Amino acid sequence: MKAHIFIIITLFLSGCASWPDEGQGGWAEKYQSYPLDDEQKDLNYTQPEEVVRSEFEHLVLKLELLKSQDIKACMPAQLLKAQIYENRIRRLIAAQMWEDAEHDLLIHYHGLNQLTQHFDTVQQLTQCAVVKEDKPALFSVKKQITDLLNSDNQFAFKAFEITPKYAVRLAQAADLVKELESISILLVGHTDSMGEMASNYELALKRAETVKHWLVVYGVPVQSITTLTQGSLKPYSDEPQTDSVRHSDRRVEAIVLDANTNNLQDNKAKSLVSWTKIIKSKQE
Repeated sequence: MKAHIFIIITLFLSGCASWPDEGQGGWAEKYQSYPLDDEQKDLNYTQPEEVVRSEFEHLVLKLELLKSQDIKACMPAQLLKAQIYENRIRRLIAAQMWEDAEHDLLIHYHGLNQLTQHFDTVQQLTQCAVVKEDKPALFSVKKQITDLLNSDNQFAFKAFEITPKYAVRLAQAADLVKELESISILLVGHTDSMGEMASNYELALKRAETVKHWLVVYGVPVQSITTLTQGSLKPYSDEPQTDSVRHSDRRVEAIVLDANTNNLQDNKAKSLVSWTKIIKSKQE
């Protein structure tokens, strides 16, 4: 009887180990709830197959990153198991079996999280992996992070709450950011041209701060994120002002920076930081 109890407890604890802690992101996170107007409802409508494809591409990239870190040298059997599961999901998507694919994606997601944690532990204890910089893989991951942070990042009129669709993008981006150590994120808030300049500066900064808040909730270190505001000074495009154009202006622009190098993006970030300091000093 004691043996049976011990087995049950062991299985329970091992099963829970694959789930991220509360506040560390993942599909189980609860997003904020607030009334959505007609404009937001239209923007947040997503077909189930689009969600499945997006999450699958995210997990494919996450596994590629593990391979670029030489996980094969430390855990070849576990890597093979993950690859087999990935191919299984790929076949389900090709067969348009969306419910089965979504179910397996959830299992694969937590499996990769557990694999990542185990790989970090094994690598620290044994130094089994060869430390190398896979530039193509890192570039691909950084590009994906940038694309996610700048996709579906618009806001409703006079609002600074993120949409549920954008919350999913932030969770995916945060999941990749946590795998890298040498990047920082610059979040620049924007508004449309309607309203007073001072109010637009404040609203744009609130939008950037909201995005920062959710990235931190999903596990991104707070010290790696900087928020700035440009108000209505930088329209998304030069097209004549229409409702759709103004909606594109209500956004948070995300710039992913390499913490170890100086480049054009870094220079842009420095100039934006200086500009925001000027704005804040004038408001004070």
